[in-house]
Amino acid sequence: LSTLSRYKRKFLGDSTSPKGGKQSKISTQTRNYIARNLQNGSLNGPKGVQSYLLTLGIEMSLRGIRRVLKSEGFKARRKVKTNFVNVTNKRKRFAWAKKYQHYTVDDWRKWGFSDETRINMWGSDGKSYYWTDGTTDLLPHQIESHVQGDGGSVLFWSLITAEGPGYGSTITEGNVNAEVYIDILQTSLLDTLEYYGLDRKKSFRFQQDNATPLTFVPTKQWFQRQGFSLKSILDWPPQSPDLNPIEHVWNQRKRRLKAYPARATTIAELEARIHQEWHKFTKENCLKYTDSMPNRIKAVIRSKGGPTRY
Repeated sequence: LSTLSRYKRKFLGDSTSPKGGKQSKISTQTRNYIARNLQNGSLNGPKGVQSYLLTLGIEMSLRGIRRVLKSEGFKARRKVKTNFVNVTNKRKRFAWAKKYQHYTVDDWRKWGFSDETRINMWGSDGKSYYWTDGTTDLLPHQIESHVQGDGGSVLFWSLITAEGPGYGSTITEGNVNAEVYIDILQTSLLDTLEYYGLDRKKSFRFQQDNATPLTFVPTKQWFQRQGFSLKSILDWPPQSPDLNPIEHVWNQRKRRLKAYPARATTIAELEARIHQEWHKFTKENCLKYTDSMPNRIKAVIRSKGGPTRY
């Protein structure tokens, strides 16, 4: 062995012997290319990487590719579901966020955030994933546009305030039109303001998403008769559920409904569960989300009016 080592040093120099172990099929340059293109969405997960490697003459199993990606710091995450935002509404969202960027938590606590949500008797919860090393903001390939399913369901309307959750209304047949919405406002909204002692003519500000039935002439006239500031109510950017903190409250309640050991078998049973779970929300639960408004505003500004992680 010593003779062989002297021979090597004489004719090959003092180069260090390579360490044992299996060498990676993927070069550092290729790894960097894969990381860069996974991050910008040009490569779509392990299957996209596998197809790219085949063009280089490298065959590798999906399991092996996942192992490589994890070693590079990538993790699979579920795609973020967002509503589609068109170019015009991106500009409106950006301008609105800039307008309110200096609002404090105390300013947002003067608002009441409202919305309706549909709870299905049966629904799907399909999951999509993307790969990221966690160093970038939300990118287009990391989101999944969706439309809520229908079927046997209950539509529920309510609002959250800094004082706690508002009264709720359920609609078991049909959708919300101007007549139905005015009835909801007359009962659930006004009862909430009275219960918490909120003054709609002074500091309290009501938010709605301004869908068509919510902006019909009879609805506007109702707001004016009741002393609300119609201008402030209509000042809400379109396609902006991520700006409305009540959306996270809906998600929490749906998780609670899914936690029941058995699904509701009738609409009446589902409706009763909805109200039961809604009444469990507290002032602290609501503050957790209303106080997130400054961060939501920052996220919209960072995305130039595009969708956010909220």
